[in-house]
Amino acid sequence: MSTHPEMTAAPSRPPRLGLAIASLVLGIVALVLSLVVVGGLLGLVGLILGIVHLRRHASGHGMAWVGVALSILSLVASTALGFFFFKMGREFLAAAREAGASAAADMQQWEGVLAPEIEVTTLEGEKIKLSELRGKRVVVDFWATWCPPCVQEIPHFVQLYRETSREELVLVGISKEDADTLKPFVKKLGVNYPIATAGELVAPYSDVQSIPTTFFIDRKGVIQSIAVGYHDFAAIKERALAADFEGEAKTAPATPVSELSESEKPLAAVEAWSTNISASIALATADWDGKPGDEILAVAGKQLHVLTAAGELQQTVSLPDSFTAIEGGRYGDETRLLGYSNWGKKVSVMDRTGKELWSYSSMMGVDGAHWGDLDGDGKDEMVVGMNGMGGLHAVSADGKKLWNASGLGNVWNQAVIPASKDRPALIFATEAGGTVRVYDAKGKPGKTIRPLGKYCAQMTARAVGPGGEIQAVALGDGTAIAFDEKGQIAWSTPSVKDPGAWRGRTFAGGDINHDEKSDWVFREPNGDLTTVTSAGERLGTLTPGPGLADFAIATANGEPRLITLCASTVTSYRFTPESETKTVSAEQK
Repeated sequence: MSTHPEMTAAPSRPPRLGLAIASLVLGIVALVLSLVVVGGLLGLVGLILGIVHLRRHASGHGMAWVGVALSILSLVASTALGFFFFKMGREFLAAAREAGASAAADMQQWEGVLAPEIEVTTLEGEKIKLSELRGKRVVVDFWATWCPPCVQEIPHFVQLYRETSREELVLVGISKEDADTLKPFVKKLGVNYPIATAGELVAPYSDVQSIPTTFFIDRKGVIQSIAVGYHDFAAIKERALAADFEGEAKTAPATPVSELSESEKPLAAVEAWSTNISASIALATADWDGKPGDEILAVAGKQLHVLTAAGELQQTVSLPDSFTAIEGGRYGDETRLLGYSNWGKKVSVMDRTGKELWSYSSMMGVDGAHWGDLDGDGKDEMVVGMNGMGGLHAVSADGKKLWNASGLGNVWNQAVIPASKDRPALIFATEAGGTVRVYDAKGKPGKTIRPLGKYCAQMTARAVGPGGEIQAVALGDGTAIAFDEKGQIAWSTPSVKDPGAWRGRTFAGGDINHDEKSDWVFREPNGDLTTVTSAGERLGTLTPGPGLADFAIATANGEPRLITLCASTVTSYRFTPESETKTVSAEQK
């Protein structure tokens, strides 16, 4: 009997799962990183590895298929987001170019003018006074550390300063930032020319809206040219060393002079009542209870305080969030309240109980929102201005997007002229380039307006006459300007000069003198509130209390009231003929 060696089966090879695992891992990572370009690249690699595994191996298909699916999903997401950001980038660059061109056009009126005085102290403590530099060429650059084109220009100024003598040229950079911010930044970049911080400067330096803005001043002290935006070294050097301005210096642009006329029947604002609402920061007026007359709404933290026309607390409502701006609207017979915070991520819409009915979100932040009946059905739609490249959106009464106008950059302020039986709705908006844009109810663009050539951010509009006449008022470089939807100017007058005024209220409207035409209340340069008719007739002036935070017009028992919010104190003023007020004062004496 023969014996055979014991035969044993060869061990089976483990399945090759390396490619499948790699595809799965890459697919997961790619999906997580799909917001950036690298996510798409990882997704492409994961897709290739998954397909290779599926073609070569019989096992591990499930894992590979999951990896392929995730990789495809990440590629789709990255492509879509890439297109979105590419589109946003193009729109941003277009808006930036328009804003730069607009700012440059506004500044050109100062070229050829003797440069107004500048007196600053550098980071090293040296005082620089422009008038003492006569006989030298001077370059004054307005910039900031957070401004990429400003920083991109710095090496050019460093080179220019190095290649010229101080007898030939003086260069100074001016920023609004504090010394603690500037010193380490300047040291890091090796800036070799003086840098100064600026306080209050006179025009045209105070009119700088876009940075970098660089003034090139010749040896006679004349502003030879003004460059807005980034310029390369050759362009900067050519401007800095250009021949002196020929001939006599031009006259400086005139300071806006009031075109208002004085009313033959002036009104005085007389205090009716006041009440303190601790921590209140914003107010509005609205028909809150459905009865004749307006209530006064004051928001403090997450609490809404509803006051009667007589100043009595009618209701306190808990809100879902704290807001810096509120506005009442109509939904048929119901009252709706919108609330938002500047640069917050959404606008909230609430009923009279404070319950949030819906909200409208913005990834880049909200710059403003207002109610207005676009289709004439008695229910207010909403217009929302977005930060960044979000554009201007119209939203239905139940929170659905109707349309959006893009390519505007930041949309600072908005206003809706509601539809009436004789006139369709119109929408006004200010945008990053400083123009006022007009749209119809469906978002079709109409007129683009630059009132008096000014850069406008704060703006509102309303129907001002019984025939449906429309008027907008805008704040442009310290000038209040009234105009219609075609851009025809009604009047202008100096107002507050505040680039950030669009975040608060500069104008309020209502029929104050009982002539069935809307009037305006706006801030004067000294902080007073002035009342003006739509025709440009000054009715009166009020000096409010310190810390004016907000103001509005209300109707109480058929009578107009001016409501102010100053340092948490809400005050109601009634309008009385000035002649009667003077008579009472004389009798009291």
